[in-house]
Amino acid sequence: MTLHGIEHPLSGYYDIAHGDGLAALLPAWMRYTFPVNSERFYRLGENVFNQEDGILATEKWLERVGMRLRLSNLGIELERLEELAACAVTTAPWLKHHPRVLNVTTIKQLYQDSH
Repeated sequence: MTLHGIEHPLSGYYDIAHGDGLAALLPAWMRYTFPVNSERFYRLGENVFNQEDGILATEKWLERVGMRLRLSNLGIELERLEELAACAVTTAPWLKHHPRVLNVTTIKQLYQDSH
């Protein structure tokens, strides 16, 4: 659910599909979440992809289906990342329930990692 809240400002400010924004953010969000939820990503890899590394398997799957997108390819401007991150924090109060801190600084970093 937190991934959606982080993506909403992207599809709200830019003319991009919500799914495209989610696909662009997913690998960085997974890597950020991994330290506090590693078992879930291992199970994803094993149960869905028959692979040990669920994050890498997800990235390869996104590539295979033509959805390994970057925010830069979607027209998201680096100069606006902090504004977008602030919007996410304001409009998605459920972000506080993520097992790791999701604030303007960390969300901006997720955007940069996805750019």
